[in-house]
Amino acid sequence: MAFGTWFTYFLLMTAIAYTPGPMTMFSMSTSVRNGFARTLPAILGGSCAYCAQMVVVYFGLGAIVQGSVVVFNCIKWVGVAYLLALALKSWRSPPMTVGDMNARPAPTPRRQFCLGFATGMSNPKSILVFTVLFPQFIEPAHYTGHFLILAASFFVIQGSSAVSYALFGARAFQWLRGRSLEHIQSKVTATILCGAAGMLAASRR
Repeated sequence: MAFGTWFTYFLLMTAIAYTPGPMTMFSMSTSVRNGFARTLPAILGGSCAYCAQMVVVYFGLGAIVQGSVVVFNCIKWVGVAYLLALALKSWRSPPMTVGDMNARPAPTPRRQFCLGFATGMSNPKSILVFTVLFPQFIEPAHYTGHFLILAASFFVIQGSSAVSYALFGARAFQWLRGRSLEHIQSKVTATILCGAAGMLAASRR
C-alpha cells in the first residue's frame, strides 16, 4: 500500500475515531465513575467487539447489514436501549461518599470487559464504516494484506481515542473526589450515557 493512500486513510479515520460516539462516551463515563485503571478492560472489550465486526466484514457479511434497513435498525435500537438502561441505573443509584466508594466492591475486569464488548457490538456505525470505507483503500489483488494494514491502523487510532476520553473522565473523577462532590458522579455518568444514546439514535444509514 502506498504511503499516501495509507496517510489519507489515517487522517480520515482519526477524524472519525475522535468524534464523540457511543464507545468513546462509554469509556469516559466509566472512567468518571470507576477511575482510569478500571476502565481499561472496558476499552479492551470494545476493541474485541470491533475485531469481531471486522471478521464479519472480511468474509463479506457486512454487505448484508449495509443493505438491510431492518437489520441496521434492530442493531441500532438495541444499542440505544442498552445505553439508556445504563443511564437510568446510574441516575437512580444513591449518592455515594468517598468512604462508600472505597468500601464498595470494585467492578471485576470481566464485567467491565463484557460491558465494553456489548457497547461496541451494539453500535452499527463501526461495521458500516468498515464496509464502506475500507474498500476505498484496498486493491483487490492485495485484499488480505491491505485489509490487515487498515485494521491494525484502526485499532491503534481507536484505542488512542478511547484512552484519551477515559483519561479525561479519570481527571473529572479525581476533581469531584477532591471537592467532596461524589454525589453528582452518578448524574454526570447518566448524562454522558444519555448523550451517547442520543448520538446513536440520531445516526443515519
